[in-house]
Amino acid sequence: MITFYATQAEARADAAARRLREKVLCFVVRGQKLLVFDHVPDGSAGVQVPAGGIEAGETPEAAAIRELREESGLHLSGPQYLCSYLWEAQLPHRFTRQVCHAYAFAAPYDLSDTWQHHADGHLFSFRWADLADPGLDWEMDAALPYLQQATLRPSDS
Repeated sequence: MITFYATQAEARADAAARRLREKVLCFVVRGQKLLVFDHVPDGSAGVQVPAGGIEAGETPEAAAIRELREESGLHLSGPQYLCSYLWEAQLPHRFTRQVCHAYAFAAPYDLSDTWQHHADGHLFSFRWADLADPGLDWEMDAALPYLQQATLRPSDS
């Protein structure tokens, strides 16, 4: 279940008050395409965007830049805040409740169409999917309406 917050400050205050995990999601856009990845070799974790937890003392914006770099190898700056929401879901082995902060990044025009990147013992296979229907799993598509309204300038980095 997805519940949107009015502001990021409200989301962060709720996470602190209820001691909820905070994570960031990184939506990298090139034209009408969204950067997604699958886990290699089996893809059992579904189609995802780079994402991960916010470390102690780190801002959500800094976490988004770091997570994007760690999971994809991309060094992009200037993320645009999209929205924050509470994600509650019954996973196969546990119930999860976490506060998610979504950020958009404009991809440079010369970025490869596909590549693989090793991170934390995993191999991620990156590709571009249609922004209108990227096929994301884990309800990562919750922020897509905000992303589709965003105006992004292509990055030079």
